[in-house]
Amino acid sequence: MTDYYFDIETNPKGERPDFKGDDILTIQYQQIDTRTGEKKDELVILKSWESSEKDILEKFYHIFNPEKPWEFVPVGFNLVFDYFSLLYRWREIGINVKPKSIFSDRPNIDLKPIVVMCNSGSFKGASLGRFIGKRDSGLKVSKWCKEGDYSSVQEYIEDEADRFIKFYQFLVNRMPEVWQEFAKANGIGQANSL
Repeated sequence: MTDYYFDIETNPKGERPDFKGDDILTIQYQQIDTRTGEKKDELVILKSWESSEKDILEKFYHIFNPEKPWEFVPVGFNLVFDYFSLLYRWREIGINVKPKSIFSDRPNIDLKPIVVMCNSGSFKGASLGRFIGKRDSGLKVSKWCKEGDYSSVQEYIEDEADRFIKFYQFLVNRMPEVWQEFAKANGIGQANSL
């Protein structure tokens, strides 16, 4: 099993996401340790402006490899959005992936439900930016790309990845203690086996 921090940046054409019409600007991933969340490799950013959206989608398809789901286990936030974006954009360039191979066959770690729980069970305000202290919104990425300010895009992606991984490391270290506390309080015998 190989865990990877994973995210994409898109170019929204309207007020709501349009998976068929919104271009994928970047795909970023970084190998992390399964148990600690520590970085095991450098952050890779596939950039559409250096080649094309089609090129980065084709490259990432071989990395993501829907046929071998345990070789790339995504760790991210709101992965359903990323999966739908990939699925539709791959189809646009002639790569047909069965939704089942992404949505149910592929293991993943999505922090969105945890952020909702940290937000007292409320979806309102349970944004990644709020919980990791992002400096900017992802909405600026599209603006920066249109202006040709690719260094700002790269800085944003690097900052977000670093903050996300720190948050993930904190959760990986603290969640076993939370469960231990619950197990002890409720007489669950397996509490000492972790």
